[in-house]
Amino acid sequence: MEHHPGRPSLPVIPAPSPFAERRRAFRRSEDLAVHEERALLARVLDVLAGSGDAATQVAEILALVARVVGARRAAIVTDRPSRRVLVGAAPGEEPGDARELAAWLDARAARPAAVRAAASPAEVSIVRTRRGPVKGAAPEAPRGALVDRFLRLDVPGAEIQLGLELASPDDGVAAAARLPASTLRHLLAALAAATGRAADEVERAQLRARERERERFVAMVAHELRTPLAGLGGYLDLLAGGALDDPEIGREFVERGRGIVERTTALVGDLLEMSRIEAGSLRLEIETSSLAEICERALAPLSPLAAGRGIRLVTDLPPRIRTARADRRRVEQIVTNLVANACKFSPEGGLVELHARVDGPAALIIVRDDGPGIERADWERVFRPFTRLDGHERVPGTGLGLPISRDLARAMGGDVAVASVPGSGSSFIVGLPAVADVPRPVVAAAIGAAANAEEVELEERAIVRALRAGVRAGSPSRAPQRAEGLPRPARTQEIGAA
Repeated sequence: MEHHPGRPSLPVIPAPSPFAERRRAFRRSEDLAVHEERALLARVLDVLAGSGDAATQVAEILALVARVVGARRAAIVTDRPSRRVLVGAAPGEEPGDARELAAWLDARAARPAAVRAAASPAEVSIVRTRRGPVKGAAPEAPRGALVDRFLRLDVPGAEIQLGLELASPDDGVAAAARLPASTLRHLLAALAAATGRAADEVERAQLRARERERERFVAMVAHELRTPLAGLGGYLDLLAGGALDDPEIGREFVERGRGIVERTTALVGDLLEMSRIEAGSLRLEIETSSLAEICERALAPLSPLAAGRGIRLVTDLPPRIRTARADRRRVEQIVTNLVANACKFSPEGGLVELHARVDGPAALIIVRDDGPGIERADWERVFRPFTRLDGHERVPGTGLGLPISRDLARAMGGDVAVASVPGSGSSFIVGLPAVADVPRPVVAAAIGAAANAEEVELEERAIVRALRAGVRAGSPSRAPQRAEGLPRPARTQEIGAA
């Protein structure tokens, strides 16, 4: 336990020795029932007082409950802070059966019908014990109707409910009898304590991670600001030392100083944007906006950047009636960031594509380039502030465009993902709700499917490039035939000229 100055330190009370069964016979069935209840609660308290993290303790309590009632496994469902099902499993056990119980309990748990109809499926967490299946555990259940194989037990007024996977459809009555209402209430209280502790552990871990991230972020901001300011100070010193006597040199130093000021101003603006996002003070005007109009407005100021490097900007946009439910200005900002990055990382004379479409309840915007690509291990790193991958040090920018884009998309109920193949290019996929009240998992599923398709597309392009390179190097003449067999790209519109 951590000791804080000014606070009294609490004593450390060691756990007692584990409960041991000593009594072998009982004169009355009532005495046996009372003893079994006390023994069960004693074992639960042993688990809570033992070592191990809170999630493991939850798993061991669920395994203990399953063993006592003769079930294969147990699960609980709760609505706080969000709907979640915790289901127990042994180490190395396949998760299929555990997920079946979790889905059944989520669908059958007591709650208003209107709430059940409107809610998305609960998040499932499979918690595993430190040991294998307990001795005497129930055998595998026969594959019958789910309703016959599963059983739900609840206590009126309790905020969590217990589900069991029975060894046999005929065991329901016996299992319920082994957990009377009083015993079940005590078990739910113990599980509530263990899950509360688990939530506290997760929160503390997140706070520690955020504190480390904050320290790293502050150090990076100080470095990013100190470097340009030192350069600006150097130019000012030169000007004060007489460089103004030569008009050409003075004008050059002034222009360089102005460029430093502009880049520093952009950095400060990005930092303020991130600060507003993290503080939750970002104002969003959610409305229905045309995907085509958003993309066209975002591309307008980028044409000079692309033309200066000979980049072809190719678009494939849907009809104007296809919409996204988001803040139009913020989506334009996201698209601008992604297309600008694509132009910076594509080779001179390269190709940058902007595609947009509506996929069911999700609106997708895809920015694809033919740059050097990103290794899979770095896919998440590129969304960290100030991240510079190997070989990208000379590319101008603050390193905040991608983190801001992802945070903005998530604030609007969407997300940004990346798919990349080294040597072939990268695709950044923006997913947003196409209509109101689209659950995040639905948008996430559409983004995942689009990311998988983009990776396949980039791999095919890498193959075509390799085949063409082989033809130019004098490879067999059958190589072009394989390239011609690939599907033709859809008709697109080009903006700008190489």
